[in-house]
Amino acid sequence: MNTFWLKIVIFAVIVVGLVVLVKTLSPKVEEAMDFDKQSEQLAQAQETKLQAELAEAEAKAKQARAEQLAAPSKTSQPISDEIDQLGQNIQAQRLFQMADAEFKIARKPLMSYKRCVDYCRQIINEFPDSAEAAKARVLLRKIPEREREKWKVTDEEMGL
Repeated sequence: MNTFWLKIVIFAVIVVGLVVLVKTLSPKVEEAMDFDKQSEQLAQAQETKLQAELAEAEAKAKQARAEQLAAPSKTSQPISDEIDQLGQNIQAQRLFQMADAEFKIARKPLMSYKRCVDYCRQIINEFPDSAEAAKARVLLRKIPEREREKWKVTDEEMGL
């Protein structure tokens, strides 16, 4: 009979211990959940800021393009040159979309910014006067400092 009551006492002590453990761990779990919310809000704020800067860069590039078109040209471009220009713009836009997607992927843990940097460099080298080149420079500025050093991103590439 004594062992029966001993087992009940041990069981009660274990239950009380578990209740105490759960109460002490619950604030830490709430802190961890708050940290997740804060990091999500920070990422959202950074995304909004990036979109604003990209829109600004695009507006500047469109303004420069409009000024270029408004300037009187000595000779009119043949239609084939205009088609080539449109094809290059489409290719530059496609490259920028890939660079932007790689930037978003690279912000996740254990991912790299290498592809984003490579796409941005390709845009800047192949289409230096396009709107996408300006947006690529802004995107390179958004890459964290340690990653810029790792991939040797220069100030000229970032437009600084």
